[in-house]
Parts: sequence; structure tokens; C-alpha cells
Amino acid sequence: MDLPGHGGWIIGQIFARGTGAQAPALPLLVGIETLARWLVSECWGAYCAVLSRPGSRHLYLVCDPSGLMPVYRLRLPGHCIVTNDLGLIFAMGSASRVSWSDLAGHLQWPELRARRTCLAGIEELVPGELHCLSDPSAGTRLLWQVERFLPSRPVRFDDALAELRELASSVLGAWAGMLGAPAVAASGGVDSTFICAALASAGQDFSCITVATADPSGDERRFVLQLGDHLGVRVETCTYDIQAIDLSRAASQGLPRPQRKTFMQALDQALEAAAHRIGTGAVIDGNGGDNLFCYLHSAAPVIDSLRLRGPGRATVATFLDMCRLTGADAATMARAVIRRMCSSSAASLGKGDTRLLAGDVSRAPQPLVPRLSAPVGRHEGKRDHLAMLMRCQNHLHGLISPGSLNRLSPLMSQPLVELCLSFPTWLWCHGGLNRAVARAAFANDIPREIATRTSKSGPDSFIRAVFTRGRAEIRDMLLGGLLAHHGILDRVATEAALHASVDAADSMIYRLLDLAEAEAWARSWEP
Repeated sequence: MDLPGHGGWIIGQIFARGTGAQAPALPLLVGIETLARWLVSECWGAYCAVLSRPGSRHLYLVCDPSGLMPVYRLRLPGHCIVTNDLGLIFAMGSASRVSWSDLAGHLQWPELRARRTCLAGIEELVPGELHCLSDPSAGTRLLWQVERFLPSRPVRFDDALAELRELASSVLGAWAGMLGAPAVAASGGVDSTFICAALASAGQDFSCITVATADPSGDERRFVLQLGDHLGVRVETCTYDIQAIDLSRAASQGLPRPQRKTFMQALDQALEAAAHRIGTGAVIDGNGGDNLFCYLHSAAPVIDSLRLRGPGRATVATFLDMCRLTGADAATMARAVIRRMCSSSAASLGKGDTRLLAGDVSRAPQPLVPRLSAPVGRHEGKRDHLAMLMRCQNHLHGLISPGSLNRLSPLMSQPLVELCLSFPTWLWCHGGLNRAVARAAFANDIPREIATRTSKSGPDSFIRAVFTRGRAEIRDMLLGGLLAHHGILDRVATEAALHASVDAADSMIYRLLDLAEAEAWARSWEP
């Protein structure tokens, strides 16, 4: 999209706030920063805007605050390369390959999306900032500030669910209108069901795809078929196929970090085949829903209520809600409240996962979106909400995805993030149910059995089968691979771990599969 009268263009998809129009009418604004701030405040989507002044040699770039359009930069002597397609960087002759120190950091903090990628010299541009590409010394301007959207007004539960329902219908309806009758990767859980109900409320055409394990432990087809029948939409059912798993090929191939799971090769294959049968080129998912809808399992909502509403009936109700939600008795929850109130409120990224690694990274990588230091006032529980939003960034699908099938995680759309941040933490546990506002928003549109579900199975049995089948190959990959050669892997500890039982209660086989994914990813980038 060109920006007539301004100089520059918009890459990706942009919508007008409020109307959902795909081509917002741009005002005749003077100044790059003024236009950039207008885009961030009055528009949303998955885009980057390249801006310039007529006659000026300076070039500026704005990445939308959602992060759904990742943009990468490589600085070289005399120029820089900026792209959302990493393959283009290497096609232009750059010698950059894996940054082994950054990869070691990623393996310690795999849920942290860092500014520095795991590719040498390549950084990701911060969403919601104005960057001057032509003058590195000019610095950046922060345009989207998270503290502007934290709770600042009293809000009743019924009002919150009505606001979320209206906005979700508008946002997801806009995406579906642009994508053209997408398929929803549905699991029968809260988040994907929320998307389906919002699309139905918006009057959009869509279908559902659900993928199950061959055994009953990870089979949710009954719930998705029930939802599809209730909403009157087509449902394609599939099962995970272990033949789709190739341990030597990274599920994260083409990405700047080994951020996906090996079993997703089978998920990708199943979704693509089902999408082909349906006749759609786009699949949307509920990734990030737990994080957006503030699925807290702590005393934080009780403390927030105590500080903001006092020790009255409202706080007692929140206390009992969290007891029901967590399964804790009153004494255990009371102790948790006291411990939390007596501890430092400073948030941190936590301790890194050093299992099977040869060394410890001295400090956590710099987050792409450092939200933990945001001023939250008396809503200390919002630090937990912000930390959850940070931790889901590596698991999202942006507007442009590797492969032939477009994948998108629309729950991270900017208007939804802003609204959900504005609700106090105690609303999300209302009635003793997790993600309560999201559940209630469309409770009358879906089967009650689905609206009140509090647990859901996953592909655990399939993942264990993948490890069992590939144990010998994983051993050869890790003990004789690039991670070991570059001093990242502890060979002795890894060899011992490879003898672990697939039925063990700990998560060691998941760690080994993640390391095998990182090894395959590194090999895919090395010449």
C-alpha cells in the first residue's frame, strides 16, 4: 500500500481501528513521527510502514505493536538489509550464519523472544517503535507504551465480557474478511472455541480442522465436532502421522530461532492436507490465548483485589475464586497471599534452563519487548500478565509464515491485547474459572459442555512415540553434531539422559527433542 502525499509504503495488512476497513484513509499529517504515532494509535494489523520525507535521504520504519509482522535487520559496512524473509539476506551474499552464543542463550530461555536472533548479526526490530534506518545514531522512538493500557477504570464483569465480545467479533471478522473463509485449528478448548464463536458472531464463513492422537489420550474430536454441529460449520478431522516426522529436518526451518517443536511437522502436514480438502489457503489458531486471557495460577488476583478494593466481600469472593481455580484450600491460598505480599515485587525472567548444556549464559538475552519494568501502579498482578504475554511470542504465527499455508495467531492482534490488559486480574478468575471473561463472552453461542471445560488433553502420547522411534537418531545427532562441536552441549549428561524412560514423569525427553530440533535448525543454516 502506497502512502500518497507522505512518501513510503505499508507492507503487510493494516486495518482502520473501529471500522476494520482494510485501507484506512490517511490524514495529511506533517512529520514522520506524527504519522507513525497516528498509524499505531488509529490502525492495527500485521504490517510494517516504511516512511520518508519528500526530498530527504532518511528512511524510517515502524513495525506494528502486535509483532505479527516480524522484521529483521542486518547491519553491514555502509548499509543495512531489512526484511521479513531471512532467506533474502543469505541470497544477497551475506556470510552470516548461526550465532552460537545466542543459540546457547535461546536454549536456556526458549520462551523468550530476544532482540538478537540466533543468526549472526541479525536482530529483530522492536514492534511499536520508530526506527531510523538510514542513521543508526538517531536511535528509536517508543510509540506504543504498555502502561497506557493497564487498568485505569472500574469495570464490571458483565461490561468486560460485552466489550470483549464486541471487539473480538470485529477483529476476527476483519481478519477472516481479508483471509477469505479461513480454517480454524480447533482443539475444543477455550481459545480456539473463542475464535470460532467470534467468527460466527461476525457472520464470517470459516471451517474447522482438528488433529488427534491415534489413542484416546489426545483425541478431542468429539468436542470439535460438537462445536461444528452447533455453529453449522464444516469440521475436518485428522490424526498425527509419525511418518511425517523427519528428525533431520527442522520444524523451525527458515526461522531465526529454533522456536518450534519437532512434532509440529506432523501437525503442519495434517493442517495443510485438511486445508487443501476444504479449499482454503489460511489457517488461524488460538496460540497465545492462555497468555492474553490472563490464565494465572497464583495469588496475584487476590492481592490486586485487596490493594484496590480493600478487605471486603469482593476480595473474599476473589479469594474463593482462586481457591476453586487452583484447587488450593483456604489455608494454602492465605499462605500464598502472605508470601507474595512479603516478597519483592520486582519481576524477573526466572532461572534459565541449563539442563544438558555445557555452560551457563551469564545473563538472559535482552527481550524483544521488555515489559516487566512497566509501571503497573497498585495492579502488581499485571506484571504476571505482562510476563505471560512476553513468553508466548515465540509460539505465534505471523501473517507471513514459511511454507505454502498461511498461518496466523490473531488473538495477539493489537486491539485485543490492549483491551485485555485493561481488565484487572480478578475479572479473569471470576466464578472460579480460568479465562473467565473470554469464556463468558460467547457462552451463549456455544455448547455449555465446551464453555465450562477446564482441562484439555494434548499430543503427549504422540511426542513420546516420536522420541521412542527416533532415540538412536537423536543420539547420533546430538553427540556428533554442531551443538556438541561448538561447546553448547554437555555430551556426558546428554548420553545419560538418552537412556531415560519415555514414561518418566519428568520432561527430559521433551528437552532432548528440543535440542534435536535446535541441532537440525543449526544444520539448516550452516553451509
